[in-house]
Amino acid sequence: MAERRRRRGEEAPSRIPGLVQVLVVIWLGSLACDAANVGISAMFGPDTGYGNKYRTVINDGVLYVNRNQTFLGGIHTLEFVDHDNIIPSNSTYLGLQDVCQHIATEQISALILPADRCPDHDDIAGVVSHGSNPVFSIDQGNYGSGSKAFKLYPTPEDMTEFYIDVMSYFAWRSFIMLYDDESAFANTEGLLEYASSQEWNVTSVVLDEDDFENNVPTIEGEKTKNIFIICTSEIVLRTTINRAIDLGIMGPKYTWMIGNLDLAMDRTFMETLEDTNAYITRFNMNYTRDWQYALPTTGSSQFTEWTFRERNAYDAAIAIGHALRKYRLKREADGVVGSSVLPGDTPMPACPSSPSIVATNVLTSYLQNISFEGITGNVAFNDIGDRINYTITIYSGQGESVHQIRGIWTQNVEHWENTWNRKWESEGKLNVTNYNYGNDRRIKIVTIESEPFLFKRENYLELRREQNSILNGRRKRQIQTGPYTGNDRYDGYMMDLLSRIKAYMRGIDFEYEVELVPDGKYGHKSKYSKKWDGMIGEVLRKKADIAAAPITITKERLADVEFTDSFMSGGIKLLLKNPYYIDHNPFRLLHPFGIEVWFINLGTFLIVAGILCLINYFDPYEWKAAAERGETFEENGRTFSWKNSLWYCTTTLFLQGYDRGPRSNAGHTLTAFWWVFVLVMVFVYLFNLPGKINTNKRLVYIKNADDLTNQADVNIGTVYDGSIHWYLFKSGIPAYNRIWQRMYHNPAKVYVENTTVGIQRVRDSNGKYAFLGESGELEYAASQRPCDLIVSGGFVDRSTYAMVVAKGSPLGDHLSYAIETLRDTGVLEDLQREWWGLDRNYYQRCRNLTRYERMGMFSFTVSDLEGIYFFLLLGFAISILVFVLELMVCGCKGKDGRTGNSSGGRQQNGKRTFGGIGSSKSGGKKAASSGGGGVGSGGGGGNDANLWI
Repeated sequence: MAERRRRRGEEAPSRIPGLVQVLVVIWLGSLACDAANVGISAMFGPDTGYGNKYRTVINDGVLYVNRNQTFLGGIHTLEFVDHDNIIPSNSTYLGLQDVCQHIATEQISALILPADRCPDHDDIAGVVSHGSNPVFSIDQGNYGSGSKAFKLYPTPEDMTEFYIDVMSYFAWRSFIMLYDDESAFANTEGLLEYASSQEWNVTSVVLDEDDFENNVPTIEGEKTKNIFIICTSEIVLRTTINRAIDLGIMGPKYTWMIGNLDLAMDRTFMETLEDTNAYITRFNMNYTRDWQYALPTTGSSQFTEWTFRERNAYDAAIAIGHALRKYRLKREADGVVGSSVLPGDTPMPACPSSPSIVATNVLTSYLQNISFEGITGNVAFNDIGDRINYTITIYSGQGESVHQIRGIWTQNVEHWENTWNRKWESEGKLNVTNYNYGNDRRIKIVTIESEPFLFKRENYLELRREQNSILNGRRKRQIQTGPYTGNDRYDGYMMDLLSRIKAYMRGIDFEYEVELVPDGKYGHKSKYSKKWDGMIGEVLRKKADIAAAPITITKERLADVEFTDSFMSGGIKLLLKNPYYIDHNPFRLLHPFGIEVWFINLGTFLIVAGILCLINYFDPYEWKAAAERGETFEENGRTFSWKNSLWYCTTTLFLQGYDRGPRSNAGHTLTAFWWVFVLVMVFVYLFNLPGKINTNKRLVYIKNADDLTNQADVNIGTVYDGSIHWYLFKSGIPAYNRIWQRMYHNPAKVYVENTTVGIQRVRDSNGKYAFLGESGELEYAASQRPCDLIVSGGFVDRSTYAMVVAKGSPLGDHLSYAIETLRDTGVLEDLQREWWGLDRNYYQRCRNLTRYERMGMFSFTVSDLEGIYFFLLLGFAISILVFVLELMVCGCKGKDGRTGNSSGGRQQNGKRTFGGIGSSKSGGKKAASSGGGGVGSGGGGGNDANLWI
């Protein structure tokens, strides 16, 4: 104290004349002799007492108050009365008794009580406040506790309102809530009640403090990837976050919201959060950085690395200084000077014997009227000690943008307007208006990988090198740079479009960060949860400011988000494999009939041949009976033997001529029905044969939905849950609904995960699969090597592509203006030409097909007709085999191949006769000389009764 007085004496201005200087020193000395100490104290538990960190923090606050003479006028001194005993009380009664004894013994003016002083009750300050005040609570209180302590932490009621506003802004409809103890869970009671009323899906999970890995299966088992974590202990909170990072739970697929205020973040921890690439939302109590004189003056660490409880302890000491200042000014205004300015009525009163009596000291009323800005923001209290007039800053982002401001929430809008002298630009307590503009922060853009709109450069490095000789200089420079980071990781039409939009954006000089959408989807609204996924969901949940991709404008999407002016027109087309490159089944000539029809026809063929053979054998009017009666040649009797019956059916089957027909009426009847059967089967086969050969070629000519529904030979598919899938389902147009029904009920599972998978499936399916997609992506894929794909000539449906922003976002108008300017100046057309290769010979190679490739689409090729060539080769092989067998059989029977009488004649009386029956020598000779054809009835002529039929 003597040293402090000597320092005050040395601080007297040296320019004061000697006599005056002496008088001033004497006066100050007299005041110093009358100086009095004002004591404050704090009681510690195992957390706050560890390492004496809180003692250092409170001492920093006391030192600041003593150094700034505006508080106590340089006469009085604020003193920290340390309490060495950090053993916590094991019950509320013992804790209250311990605190009351400390107040009575030390005669302190204020007391700081952390919750760990009495683990049996998590709000010991609230209990004590009903007996003696002022008591400062630096931890989260209890929901609906009725505490009269001065609470540096916002009340659970206010925090509930805050959480609801933030979650509603980010469009959370389902989330996992992680908490460490019952106190943290109880403080979210209001949030859970609201969630239940709004039909939000909330899964509560108590943290395993010993091993967070035990919680991982539960978290991964939930469909939602939104995680809200709130802990009573910041130590548990930081430990859980570090373990989540190690186990991959805090990664790109997850969205985290840290419910605790002012999480202590050193540089290493901040860089760790950036590296996770998870979307993280956190909250800080807002303070004005210009108010530097209130910052800590000593201590072993920067105040930005203090926990929120430590910051609250520091501001509690400063708050006591402000209350003492108000009291001192009031006493001086009443004419009191010297040590009497702060008389003995400032110490806290002893705890009353009756619980109905609440004892307060003179500083309590002054604490209810202070308002200053500490390191936790504006510090002010209402008449029951609740903290008021504060503002919470919301930080959210991913990667490098994880620390950018998303918005602010104020507890008292009127106070904020009076403080900043401007209108609060929001209907509620949450304001994000000023932070939606690009000038204020880095714009987050979400997109999807889809060539040529956007792709990863590293994935196409080798392809670009192969094309180096024909690509222009800009592409050459791209493939020669690397490794890629930031926005340089991506290339494509959208990246070029964004760079030009930035140049044409009016009134905003913004920076942007591009990231791929985690689930790889454009955006679909769930039928049951009403929740959007994909890029639309990212924009709705404020994880992204812009969705930049070929997103189709639909009525359902327009109801929840806003679209900019369209930057490209497109539509739905069909991608299929070029028929020239399809390997056909060589036996598809058999496909017009089913296998069972072929077997039935074969059986019918054999049955007809057999019946003809039986009729010839038993019918008295057939060739065999006529030959036996001598009415025709003996050879004619074998006309409808089994072998000849088969040959007869074969010649008539192919509509060819035949040697002889049946003679009997039974044979005529059977033949007539056989011919009708043959005509029907032949023409049905020929009618269906071109369709089986032209299956893939017909798809080339599809121009609308009706054309698509009229074919059923090729499986048609699209992206599951994509815009095309749901457009076909919800359009209400019968043709589109039929397409959807065919895809949905197709057992071949025609849906694919994304467009890239669909394109590859077309290539791998050998013409058995065609893919419905957006024309821009399909035409680009068809223009790439190996040039084995083509796109249908017409649009199944037309559409337009645009960027997406949240409803009411000021970025929408700016983007639309830039896109309109780019269209008017021809930049959009130039970009399309560049990326779709409309002016490059390399890409024209796939568009201008060769003569043979064009024939493959519009005419029959060897590949289409190879089956008939194989069939002919089979005939060659069989005929050669039969020829060899006949030679072998003939060689076994004799060199001339004869076994007796000639098949063309017969023996009569030692003479060979041909063609007829001679009744005399002259008639026989005539018949022999003529080679047959009649029956001689007399010496000079033949009988014409037995001519060929």
